[in-house]
Amino acid sequence: MPVSKEYLVKRLILLILVVLGVLFITFIITRIVPARPELLWAGPHATIEQIDKARKQLHLDKPIYIQFILYLQDFFQGNWGVSWRTRSPVLVDVMSSLTATLELIIIAFAFALIIGVPLGVFAAIKKYTWIDDLVKIITVVGASIPVFWLALIIQLVFGTWLGMLPSAKRVDEWVVIVTGFRQITGFYLIDSLIQGNYMVFIDSLKHIILPAMVLASYPFCLSARMTRAMMMEVLTEQHVRSLTAWGLPQRIILFKYSLKNTLAPVIASIGLSFGYTIIGAFMVELVFVWPGIGFYAAMALLSFDYPAVIGCVLIVAIFYCVINTLVDVIHSALDPRVKL
Repeated sequence: MPVSKEYLVKRLILLILVVLGVLFITFIITRIVPARPELLWAGPHATIEQIDKARKQLHLDKPIYIQFILYLQDFFQGNWGVSWRTRSPVLVDVMSSLTATLELIIIAFAFALIIGVPLGVFAAIKKYTWIDDLVKIITVVGASIPVFWLALIIQLVFGTWLGMLPSAKRVDEWVVIVTGFRQITGFYLIDSLIQGNYMVFIDSLKHIILPAMVLASYPFCLSARMTRAMMMEVLTEQHVRSLTAWGLPQRIILFKYSLKNTLAPVIASIGLSFGYTIIGAFMVELVFVWPGIGFYAAMALLSFDYPAVIGCVLIVAIFYCVINTLVDVIHSALDPRVKL
């Protein structure tokens, strides 16, 4: 899997350009929105003098281009500003919220691949039968349903009506207090296993199932349809028909020879859908009150917390670019015809 230095340098330059472009656009948009964020910084019972002082502290009394230059100076020094709502450094808030979102997305993608890929293989084997038609209907309908609507329905049915699983938050506070759970990596499932705290692990697992199922709907449908299409194409190639003629068992032909050629484009398409999944995570986190970056960004938008909004957009843009690069590298590893 040769990955050239020129490719990595090119992707790094593109990443810097994307970040600067996103930073500029987001900064301008947040500044032209009619609002008075200095009221948030000064407090609900601030006097006129305190509000004017807050405007000067936040540089809101200066022209937009001066504000942008000042922000760039702090940004390149590693200072993303202070949240006007939480009074904490934006980078600290964003990174602490990002771990919750990443845990949710990782579990969702695990659901999607573990169920979607075998289902796509099974549909390809049973092509043009009622099973294949059923899989196509499920995947088309599943990919077409809005994520926020599906989240509300899942929450209502499994969380409220049936009471099978928790319908909100990441973990019950009383479980954390009683067991003395503490964060290490920010991933509750991993941290609870490290500490041997199985009560928090089970509770966290229960809380993550519903939002992960909702978030997995689109990548699951995409992986199933892509696997079915690619598997049907691979099964018609000459080398597969030769293996069949030689009398090799079908399971070996499918999972040792055919699936390897199928996985490369499937993983590439799944990786490219990561951006859509992040947007879906924002809506899912709002419905399930999941304390991730989507929920944090929503609260920042509602309170006109400009530094927090810019920080959320920047971290999503950086993460999206990094994921796309990793997908290209993985694609190159699985398919020797792809050279980077």
